Amino acid sequence: MTEKNDFTLSPVFCLHNGAVILSRDESSVKFGLLNEDDETLKHRLENAVTSKLNLHDEKCSTFVAIDRDTFNRQISWMFSHDGENPEKKLLNENEDALSENEAAALLDALIGNAVRAYASDIHIEGNVVRYRICGKLCREIELGDERRHAVVQRIKLLASLNVVEHRRPQDGHFVFRSNEKKVFVRVSCLPTVGSFSGEEESIVLRLLDPDRVPLKLESLGFDERQIPDLKKMCAMENGLILICGATGSGKSTTAGAMLEEIRKNSGDSKKIISLEDPPEYVLEGVSQVQIQDCHGLGFAEILRRTFRQDPDVIFIGEIRDGETAEIAVQAALTGHLVFATLHTGTISQAVLRMYDLGASPKLVNAVLSGIIVQKLVEGKLSARIQVLNPADVSEKSRGSDFE
Repeated sequence: MTEKNDFTLSPVFCLHNGAVILSRDESSVKFGLLNEDDETLKHRLENAVTSKLNLHDEKCSTFVAIDRDTFNRQISWMFSHDGENPEKKLLNENEDALSENEAAALLDALIGNAVRAYASDIHIEGNVVRYRICGKLCREIELGDERRHAVVQRIKLLASLNVVEHRRPQDGHFVFRSNEKKVFVRVSCLPTVGSFSGEEESIVLRLLDPDRVPLKLESLGFDERQIPDLKKMCAMENGLILICGATGSGKSTTAGAMLEEIRKNSGDSKKIISLEDPPEYVLEGVSQVQIQDCHGLGFAEILRRTFRQDPDVIFIGEIRDGETAEIAVQAALTGHLVFATLHTGTISQAVLRMYDLGASPKLVNAVLSGIIVQKLVEGKLSARIQVLNPADVSEKSRGSDFE
């Protein structure tokens, strides 16, 4: 029997397997498991304990079920540079930095856990990691300085960002693969004022899982009475459809589902081009173009070039300036069906926003064929939809009773 029980589990192993050490003495270890029915994991842990402590007693390991909050507290102690539990020191003193492989494993575990928890976003702010679940941010774990730095570096490498740039915002994306599952991850890095240096960043990962949210209109959460109006918009030959709402309200998902509806019903007989910054879903049968403002290829410039591609349907990821608004209206006026997202909260605001951006009110009234305004309320979609004719548009610009 050893004089001291120094049996430990690495933080990455704990995250991957949902297991932590709750207590231990010279001859036994008590484990907390998120899934107490995982017999394979129990057997692995029992073998590890008996081998490490040179014991042959099958009762040297005990297992109890724990909830997610307890698990997260234990993991936070393990990852925090100064948060070790004095009674359960789970890390060796020389385990202050992560190797590249360990950083990759930790990021994979964080994303994998977020996907299993149906999180839409992962926020890394300072040393704290939070998941957005059903519209609310939930604290997940706390990382030590070295671990946070290693994970952020790993994120930037995967997203093809400048790993030494901390003073300017950066955006990118990568694909997370696990067990033949693919999740598109959109990355946003924003410099913040840190407590100890000027190089802290707020990192947000948007998780886009097509298996969790199938790109099918009936699966997005719209009221069944709204589905015919959405399909009516998809069947239009020309016009401008605005999909409105706040950031994170699901506008791009709705747009993707509508493009998929058009592709399916047309039998691939229509040329569909999507302009996004960056693309959020990989859409079969759609020519997707990533906007690159840093190379002078913004929405307006790419949209001009798109006309030479002989498109039938155009999706504009966001109307954010007057030039893009004007070109979108012109595209709809010349026989194209144009979908675009807009950051407004009501139907009348969508019309007024187009006017405010400089688009001709007369032309907007002529081409605007539909408006969708949506938001998430406790994780559930709430939407207002109007299929329009020119008379409807002039009424909405005056702020009528369509809110």
